[in-house]
Amino acid sequence: MSKKQSAKQQKPSWWRRAIVLSLKLALIGLIVLVGYVIYLDATLTDRFSSNRYQAPALIYGRSLVVEPQASLTRATLIHELKQLNYAAVQRVDDTGQYRVTQFGVEFYRRPFDFATGPQMAQRVQVNFAGDQVQSVQSLPDGRALNRIQLEPPYLGRLSGGSQEDRLLIGLERVPSLLIETLILVEDRDFYHHAGVSVTAIARAALANLSAMRTVQGGSTLTQQLIKNLYLTRDRSLWRKANEALMALVIDYRFSKNEILETYLNEVYFGQDRGSAIHGVGLASRLYFGKQVEELEPAEIALLVGIVKGPSYYDPRRYPERAQERRDLILQLMLAQNLISQKQYVAAVEAPVMGSTSGRLVSDNMPHFMELVKFELGQMRLPENWQQDGLRVFTYFDPAMQRAAESALTGELPKISQDAELQGAVVVANHQQAGVTAVVGDRNPRQVGFNRAVAAMRPVGSLIKPLIYAEAFEANNEYELGSLVVDEPLTLEQPGQVAWQPQNFDKKYKGPMLAYDALAQSRNVPAVRLGLHVGIDRLAAVLQQSGVDTPIPEVPAVTLGAVALSPVNIAEIYSMLAQQGTYRPLRSIRAVTNHQGLTLYQREFKTDVEVFSKSAAYLVNFGLRGVINEGTGSRLADRFGINKLAGKSGTTNDYRDSWFVAYDNQHVFTVWLGRDDNQPVQLTGSSGALRVVEQVLQRTPIAPLQLHQPVGIEAAGFHPNKGVRIPVDCRNSRLLPAREKQLPENLGCSGDIEEKSWWQRLF
Repeated sequence: MSKKQSAKQQKPSWWRRAIVLSLKLALIGLIVLVGYVIYLDATLTDRFSSNRYQAPALIYGRSLVVEPQASLTRATLIHELKQLNYAAVQRVDDTGQYRVTQFGVEFYRRPFDFATGPQMAQRVQVNFAGDQVQSVQSLPDGRALNRIQLEPPYLGRLSGGSQEDRLLIGLERVPSLLIETLILVEDRDFYHHAGVSVTAIARAALANLSAMRTVQGGSTLTQQLIKNLYLTRDRSLWRKANEALMALVIDYRFSKNEILETYLNEVYFGQDRGSAIHGVGLASRLYFGKQVEELEPAEIALLVGIVKGPSYYDPRRYPERAQERRDLILQLMLAQNLISQKQYVAAVEAPVMGSTSGRLVSDNMPHFMELVKFELGQMRLPENWQQDGLRVFTYFDPAMQRAAESALTGELPKISQDAELQGAVVVANHQQAGVTAVVGDRNPRQVGFNRAVAAMRPVGSLIKPLIYAEAFEANNEYELGSLVVDEPLTLEQPGQVAWQPQNFDKKYKGPMLAYDALAQSRNVPAVRLGLHVGIDRLAAVLQQSGVDTPIPEVPAVTLGAVALSPVNIAEIYSMLAQQGTYRPLRSIRAVTNHQGLTLYQREFKTDVEVFSKSAAYLVNFGLRGVINEGTGSRLADRFGINKLAGKSGTTNDYRDSWFVAYDNQHVFTVWLGRDDNQPVQLTGSSGALRVVEQVLQRTPIAPLQLHQPVGIEAAGFHPNKGVRIPVDCRNSRLLPAREKQLPENLGCSGDIEEKSWWQRLF
């Protein structure tokens, strides 16, 4: 055989080898690909089913409840509506609108998933009589309502580590117009492809080739979702291939509606104070101050437009650019008959963002949020709560917070020129045992040392009401009209210098009625009474009232030589305001997940009766006297008598200035001092009281109602002897006391008077 023939026979063998090799490589590649797809199927299905994204804990304030006879002004309601981004209109036709009427305010309450369950939208008319709600009427039928509840304000977020903000919503809550517009703009074949659209890729390729640059993408919604959830943003071929495979798996394993719902909760919409805003639920709040159900066509077009480039089309920074994109999408919506010509004209004429601030939260409340974070840490919540997110409903009252902040920041410079003077304000709703406002620094936005919680300072005379209450509790014979002794006192203490407590004015008034000693905050009578009650009993009362820090059992405790925080004091005086019943103050009242499933609902099962209603009533009457005629009389002069009760507190060398006041609903606690514990030269009345006064000036007062318990009556006391005398005596001091049968022949002098034979005869 010739060499030429031999070469011809060998040549096909190289082709066969190449083909065989290619087939083997293809088979290996196919096996690898199948294996990789199986791996993707297993991992992606599990991750997509149970751990798609992390959702934060969204914090809400209290829901303003409007009901007849409630202490609420028209101006306060209007301010609340403005804070919730309600629009002032001439005619109320839609949710999120209000108008001022001749006798009150008409508004259309938005639908909202409250802690107690969802409530539908409702249009109402609220009428006022002075500083009170006169009536609440449903419109248009005019039916009288017992109450209407506004949706709560959004305060901020707490997360488990992720910097992503989102409010998870179900697909059923998303307007169909938003879904149709999104699919029209981003993925027209969404319901017809298998996760990857060949026609979309071809269409994008042609557009990019004709423009000689990238002007259009071919990614489907599923691919965009995969990229956002699991992949980096690099533009390599491997990433695109991986993205396509993953999209095919997800599309095969999950329904189109599941994918679409996940996309709507995941898509990125921009930044708010360093947090990434994901999902249409929170984006509608960010840009329009609305729930997603309320979005208008112009707002839907803007949101869909932002998806393409959240930074590039940010309406807060580039309104013209965002409007151009929005109007282009509106044209598409009109061309596809998604909106009418009338809707189109109205939409293109609408402002890009309206009157909203473009922020979820206008001001951060670091001191209140610290309380919320601490309490969440104490709860037994699901370990994987980030999967479904949390909605935390608190007692926070934005109007009360504004009042507390304005009072502290505005009054401190007037009280003292000391730039180091610090302060704290705590407002608590004692009816609900909830903390409604917290200021822990003279700069309310200062993050760091929260004096409302962490400033443990001697409380001075604030402890005196507990001494008197325990005396009333322990001894049925001791009364507000009993005598106490205001005379010099020396206590010998082994190994120490003798203690000689003094009054603020360095004077002594001798024997005086307990009511006067409490109202005037006399020190020496309180020390004598406290020693009689027992230091151990006083320590026990403090512990029953929520104090869990060490209490020094020394005589000086009777003058407040125990360090407590403003929150501790608010808790103690809430107990007094609640007729001697202790309930711990909390900032959180309920927790649900983003779908509305209740995870925590506050219940009051641990109420502790520290004092009987009778003993508490007598102390509350005395503390009302502190305001009416004692060290807090400035408040009575300003707001009227019998509306408030309270107590001042001043510590040694004027280092701490305290004042507590309470009405029928709230306890207002203020502390002033320096962090280095240097004297501030302020008493409770010259310092902290003035801040309390300014808080009260900015909030409606619910006049204090002291309900006289069974067994208490109005009694007459001799002003000098402290004994019972008939109430009709001219020299009688009328004070509440326990019911007691007086001798028939008791005279106005307090002595038994013998009747003449003529009086005995008749």
